[in-house]
Amino acid sequence: MMEFIKYVSVAFTAVSIAFTSWLQYEKFRLDGEWQIDTCTEQTDFHSYEGLQLAWRVFLSDDPLSAPVVGDGEKIEEAFASIPSSARYPVRLVGTKEINSVSLTGRFEGAKRASTGRFEFHPTLSKRLFSGYIPFYQRNVDVLDGTFAFTAGNARGPARAVRLSDGKVPDGVPPFACMGKTAEDVKAAADAAAAAATAEQPAGDETPAGD
Repeated sequence: MMEFIKYVSVAFTAVSIAFTSWLQYEKFRLDGEWQIDTCTEQTDFHSYEGLQLAWRVFLSDDPLSAPVVGDGEKIEEAFASIPSSARYPVRLVGTKEINSVSLTGRFEGAKRASTGRFEFHPTLSKRLFSGYIPFYQRNVDVLDGTFAFTAGNARGPARAVRLSDGKVPDGVPPFACMGKTAEDVKAAADAAAAAATAEQPAGDETPAGD
């Protein structure tokens, strides 16, 4: 009898460990549309320092397949929208762990392709039923981390935000690059344009005549 109890106890412990590990791994999902922003703080090219870039990507996170995969395109540079005709694609593949997400990307460009890597940590927001009732998942809306690109040996902070109807959800603070946000850049551009207009010389006046 004691032997039977011992075997049952060992089996129960093994099942509990396996269940807990699975639950921890599946506690958040990445499926959906995301915006990834980067800010170049270190690079081999001084002119690229402080450059903000953004991509819109669709991630697929199938629990039955190991890798996280995604496709998208670059949509912003220096907080300015890039015309559709000039947007280059990106393809991502990576892994999801309990408290981290790693993505490696191939970034197409006008002259050549480059590669890069994102290292993110999830911000868990709320508990959701996953479809595997009675198991639950916690949703992830924001991933914070860093990036490193082969192009210019660029490195710096990165952030990924899950989009809602194609937009950054309310309550998510704007992405800042070297202390500046999109609103700061726009305000500076508007001020420069106003100053340039004010400095333009007045039009020549035609004499009234003799």
